[in-house]
Amino acid sequence: MSEFLARTIGDFAASLRYDAIPAEVRDAAMLHIVDSIGVCIAGASPGEDSGKAAAALAKEWSASEGATLFGLATTARADLAALLNGALAQALEMDDKHGPSLARPGSTVIPAVLAAGEARNASVEDVLTATVAGYEAMIRLGFVGGDRFLARGYHTSSLLGSFGVVAAIGNLLRLPAERIVDALGIAGTFASGIQESTRTGSTSKILHGGWGAHAGLIAIDFARAGITGPESVFEGEMGFFKAHLKPITGELDFARGGSGFGKIWYTPETAFKPYPCCQLLHAFIEASKQILADFRRDGVGVSQITRIGCKLAEPGLTLVTEPKERKKRPQTPHEARFSLPYGVASALIYGDVGLETFRPERLGDPKVLKLAALVESAEDPDSDYPAHCPAILEVDAAGKHYRVHVPYHPGSPEAPLLKADVLDKFERNASWLFGSAARSIAAGLCDVPHGDGFRSFVTRIAVRPEYARLGAAE
Repeated sequence: MSEFLARTIGDFAASLRYDAIPAEVRDAAMLHIVDSIGVCIAGASPGEDSGKAAAALAKEWSASEGATLFGLATTARADLAALLNGALAQALEMDDKHGPSLARPGSTVIPAVLAAGEARNASVEDVLTATVAGYEAMIRLGFVGGDRFLARGYHTSSLLGSFGVVAAIGNLLRLPAERIVDALGIAGTFASGIQESTRTGSTSKILHGGWGAHAGLIAIDFARAGITGPESVFEGEMGFFKAHLKPITGELDFARGGSGFGKIWYTPETAFKPYPCCQLLHAFIEASKQILADFRRDGVGVSQITRIGCKLAEPGLTLVTEPKERKKRPQTPHEARFSLPYGVASALIYGDVGLETFRPERLGDPKVLKLAALVESAEDPDSDYPAHCPAILEVDAAGKHYRVHVPYHPGSPEAPLLKADVLDKFERNASWLFGSAARSIAAGLCDVPHGDGFRSFVTRIAVRPEYARLGAAE
């Protein structure tokens, strides 16, 4: 590791080439690209608040040349496409996430790389390489701070995302390490993102992914134009980490953040999210399914539940349970996505959680709200969060006590989603647009030759009339 982490990242991003990346890492990057596009399309659905807002912005921002706005049948200037696609990728809480680092590169790195790659018609090979560079850099920066950002009320997508984007776009444009270091320093000035919207039900949090994507692209532009940034952006007394995290508890892990580049690959460890809600809820949804299986075995009904107890770690516990009364009766879809009581109750009532769970018409479901009112939460002292988001769910019903411990959230390396699962997710997310063709489109994207120009990749998901009709009909 160099004296400064920015130099280590700059050297890695400037030198990384396609042939140096193991095949399994490249395959993982492609699957994350496909997943992220599907998540963007879900966020662009006209039935979602995010889709309505995106359609309005697309009218204002559209341009004849630039990059695709996924699901919106138009293009925009690359930095604006990255901003809007990144917001759509995070809108329904289905963007990918690397557990131990809390990094969410799918809604930051990928929208930026896809926009820049399409605008320049880079090769698919170069887009994959840039994506890996961005994932590896962003994840390692997450290791430095751990869960401290969340504890302070910040959100890592926009805080860390712009740095990952700088590494990715610096690689894509073949910039020298010095310019990438400058851009990292500039990105430190742009870093921002607060979590308050998760407590109020407002939707500004969905902008974090897009802002990280946009800010990273703009930082690169400024660095190319001659603006310089501090090489000590990460370690400095007034640098990124100390400015956001003072007073700092314990030591920042700069050693882990700067080690293993080109030897240890974290991209394949990044979790695909199966459910459209905060990842802290995912293991509880799985636990609820196990409880229901036990109910069927014992002939017990959900109506016989008298108590529900949930245990998880701080600072996530507060995030999904406070303020208590709002979390038990969420008023907006976004608020419901961050409600542990609502998520558990919905899983127990309906047996699963999907896009429909968080639609406005479902929020007032009396059966769900009655069960949500029974949910009580406490801290799990044995949790290994943020490495994983485990769940302990206890339910009393019909005089019996049920307890399920799910140690690994679905999508984690110990409980991975397979390629078929990701294609199924794409189908759920994009069927409103592509109808029955959605899954085959996703499978075709995975098989695009890496030597092709990236515009040929994008044409495979262009909104063609026959798909639009199918989506509207089904």
